[in-house]
Amino acid sequence: MAALLNVTEETVRRDLDSLARQGLLHRTHGGATEISMVIRELSRSERESRQAQEKESIARIAVRHIGENETVMLDASSTALECARHLPDKLSLRVVTYAIGVVEKLAVRNDIEVILLGGIHDPKAGRFHGMLTEMGVRALRIDRFFFSGAGFDPSLGIGEPNPEEARLKATIIAHAGWKCAMLDHTKLGRKTDHYFVKPDQIDLLVTDPGGADFCGKGKLKAIACEVG
Repeated sequence: MAALLNVTEETVRRDLDSLARQGLLHRTHGGATEISMVIRELSRSERESRQAQEKESIARIAVRHIGENETVMLDASSTALECARHLPDKLSLRVVTYAIGVVEKLAVRNDIEVILLGGIHDPKAGRFHGMLTEMGVRALRIDRFFFSGAGFDPSLGIGEPNPEEARLKATIIAHAGWKCAMLDHTKLGRKTDHYFVKPDQIDLLVTDPGGADFCGKGKLKAIACEVG
């Protein structure tokens, strides 16, 4: 595209990001796709390799909102995995998750109690889902839920391409006391298939500098927004 339009690659990337925030196309790794194309679910390794620097900065901001002796729920997103890496010391936390990667990161922490919710194992995504997972959520107190998603539509909210993952997250949203969405700029303005949380249900949205312009628009004006 840069060669065809006789502009720099950075100009193309910036313009594609802008069009994605307007909901006119889907931003992908190294390019973009038509808005009508279905978003496929990425594997754990694919998710962890994308926007790694942005996700780290988002996680560092998000974990600042965790208090002492709280029960924190982390989803199976790569951004939640960054949160696990950066959880503060000496807060006597309990971390609940259905993601194997989160447990692997926290296994060496003696100051954190870790609870892994079981269920049907999804080896591609590295997580559990299903009725048993949802029952586990309802059996616990969840003070704060930190999560991501495949896309954020300003009117419909945050969604996932996988209906099982969306249903599980909807269950957690209904049960958790405080909800923090962690989304890098490529997901803002992006439509997806199965929505699990509406904008007015989110207590905090944390994004990276590329998503700063998206904050404060439309229905997002009522959401607290921080930029990592």
